Amino acid sequence: MASIHYLKRAGGEAVVKIYTTESAGETIELDIANLVSDNETFDANSAHVSIREIYWGAKAGKQIDISRKQRGGSEVHGHYYLTDAGSYDYTGFVDDVYPERNFQVLLDGPGHVIMKLIKKHGYTIS
Repeated sequence: MASIHYLKRAGGEAVVKIYTTESAGETIELDIANLVSDNETFDANSAHVSIREIYWGAKAGKQIDISRKQRGGSEVHGHYYLTDAGSYDYTGFVDDVYPERNFQVLLDGPGHVIMKLIKKHGYTIS
């Protein structure tokens, strides 16, 4: 079973947990349009989402691949290859590579990823 949990959706920030319990793993796409909070509107033409922090855990011998995927397309770039468990906290900077793209998380077995995301553009408080 794969799932996306939105732990926080607020003005300028979102925190998501993406995971699977399937032994064969799964590929899960997070659409950046789904990061909008109740009091925001979304503009796909100007949306930019940056990675601020990543936390992960993968079952022994398994890997997690986080990429940015073209919205409505298949082109994938900007890979993170993660094993075991760990975290990245980008103090003083953010990962702005391909910020207009969705997130694609490929887990080749049971595991999870928690990402703290910064919504820089395209999300307007209404």
